[in-house]
Amino acid sequence: MKRKKGFTLIEFIAVIAIIGILAATLIPEVSSYTTNAQKAKLRADARILLNAIEMYNASVTDENKLINNNDVIESITSKVDSNDGKGLIDLIDKLDNDSPLKDYTVSDIRNLVEYGVLKQESANE
Repeated sequence: MKRKKGFTLIEFIAVIAIIGILAATLIPEVSSYTTNAQKAKLRADARILLNAIEMYNASVTDENKLINNNDVIESITSKVDSNDGKGLIDLIDKLDNDSPLKDYTVSDIRNLVEYGVLKQESANE
């Protein structure tokens, strides 16, 4: 009699169980990496934005055009002179539409960069 080659049902179930156990342990780890990466990207974007704001403020001679700590990021584009702050305006426009950074003040962005904490206290007032 010829011997059949292949897996038995028990072997197949054992392999599926092992794959299930591995998946159950790896999925939470991978999702935490994704969350950490999103937080790191947000903080890096905030750092770039804050540097651009500080460079703009250093280059402006008219005090009425300075960006204050209480200015909301999304409203900065209407305050900034298009000649002096073209790079800053472009940077704000390039932020993702769903980026939470647009809804925060310069002070909130500074807290995110320096302390890793982002609180929306004054942006909705």
